[in-house]
Amino acid sequence: MTKHELICLLDDPDVREKILSVVNKRETLTTSQNFFRADDDARRLKDQLRARDAEISSATRRANDAESQLATLRGEILQLKNSLSQARQQTTQLQCEAADADRRAENYRRQLNDANEKISQLESSVDNLNAQLKQGFARGRELFEKYRQVNAHARQLLSTGVFVRDDFTSFICGGAQSESLEKIWDVLKGCVLNGQRQDAEILWQVFEYCLELVNSSRAQAGFSVLPVKVGDRFDADIHSEGLNSRAQGKISVVCLPGFRNDYNGRVVRKSIVQV
Repeated sequence: MTKHELICLLDDPDVREKILSVVNKRETLTTSQNFFRADDDARRLKDQLRARDAEISSATRRANDAESQLATLRGEILQLKNSLSQARQQTTQLQCEAADADRRAENYRRQLNDANEKISQLESSVDNLNAQLKQGFARGRELFEKYRQVNAHARQLLSTGVFVRDDFTSFICGGAQSESLEKIWDVLKGCVLNGQRQDAEILWQVFEYCLELVNSSRAQAGFSVLPVKVGDRFDADIHSEGLNSRAQGKISVVCLPGFRNDYNGRVVRKSIVQV
């Protein structure tokens, strides 16, 4: 078919109608295809939206979980801060207590050093006292042997209330009593006035020794020998007249020193002198 013939056919109404019918069918088919394509696109878009919604919901849940965990962590951090503050306070308190304990320990160490020093001093004093005691007892035993040489009458007088038995223990124990001093001095006075010089000398040594024993048994010395010497003015308050003595003037002979109680200042026995 030639081109001219084809053009002539286009002028035929039937051909034109068929051509139009074919064109309309094609357009309808294209529209349907486009509709189905749009429907598929919409479905895919819906599916994508649903997936996006699911992702958003999941993200929201995760965000909520994260916020909950964050709130929990904030609470735990706050508790840790409070615990840390309390721990710091406790540490400060413990440091103060430790410093106070160190000060007390240092004070105790000083007290211990002072106590050890005092103990050393006391031990030294005890050693000295033991040495003095040994020396004193040695002297006491020597005086006891001398005392046994004193006349029987004087010893008989002293056996009542002073040296109750004839042994060294009784000699020490009896001589250490303050009441014994007056009795020993009175017996000694009798020997002096009777001219028993040797017995008087021994009894004077015994008296001095017993006075030391009495004073050693006290915190402070309780008795002392009255000071008296030749040339002193006679004083009736502390002096007593001996044989052939005047009641005034200066002392020419000291027959027997007296003694006094240092606690109350009372003269227990006056000194016997000659004026």
